[in-house]
Amino acid sequence: MSPGDNQPRRFHLRLGTACNNRCLHCTVKDLWHLPNRNTQACIQELQRGRELGCEELVFMRGDPAIREDIVELTTQARELGYTHVQLQTNGRMLSYRKFLHRLTSAGASFFEVSLFGDQAGLHDGIAGADGAFAQTVAGLKNLVQAGTDFMVGVPVISRNFQHLPAMAELLAGIAVPRVQFNFARPVRYRDRWVLDSIVRLSTAAPFIREAVSTAKHLNMEAGTEAVPFCHLDADMHPGGDASEDWSRHAVSDLHGGPTDMSEIRSQSRPRTKNCSGCVHEPDCPRTWAGYVQLFGDDEFFRVEPRRFERE
Repeated sequence: MSPGDNQPRRFHLRLGTACNNRCLHCTVKDLWHLPNRNTQACIQELQRGRELGCEELVFMRGDPAIREDIVELTTQARELGYTHVQLQTNGRMLSYRKFLHRLTSAGASFFEVSLFGDQAGLHDGIAGADGAFAQTVAGLKNLVQAGTDFMVGVPVISRNFQHLPAMAELLAGIAVPRVQFNFARPVRYRDRWVLDSIVRLSTAAPFIREAVSTAKHLNMEAGTEAVPFCHLDADMHPGGDASEDWSRHAVSDLHGGPTDMSEIRSQSRPRTKNCSGCVHEPDCPRTWAGYVQLFGDDEFFRVEPRRFERE
């Protein structure tokens, strides 16, 4: 399927690293010291995205919601013809109802909100910011009350993996429509691997499976990111991480790197030797290259095709 056959092209605009959290598992720690895109540069990239044929837009990196120009950029995106404007955010700014109203009135149509724990002490400790949990939860409740489309992304790390089922219950109680449990990737910072937040996949997988099952039982949509099929139940395989047409995604990265999401994924999440011959090899989303580099591929096993005896 070529991009645009069934779905519009999507433009991921990476704005910089400015954020009001200092998360333990942040994947751009090594870029914190670099400047962010200014307003005019962002508008130029928005125009370029439309020239590439993109109709959908994702503001990402750092926390776009803390930018003073985010309402202006959202307005510009709509005026340029983007039909879908999404923000990836920790949700803290969404606790301010007037701000959320300004964003949605400007044209923001979808939010992806990060949650790190089911209680303040856990979430705030991971976020590196006191009061973050209260603001994020308030932001989620405001989204529900406003009828805005959104989902919650939960990074699976060493400090919270045992709390994943409880987090699913918390989100269901807020009436969150969709949750995704994202296995965190190892990060290199100043030429060394930062491993404090990494949990082994085989250790976290039972809690991920329980959390997905809990969420579905409580009438939420639930999925995963970067969790290979060999660690998931069969009914947990379908979802965007496996079925999305990544060739429709273009990337604008302030700090350089590939501009095509298919290329990014092939580099960041390659097949391991243990994947060869697995029945799921063609569509398995796989996990992070850095993880395999650090821990090897002994945790990944080949799923053999089912064989039926002839009578």
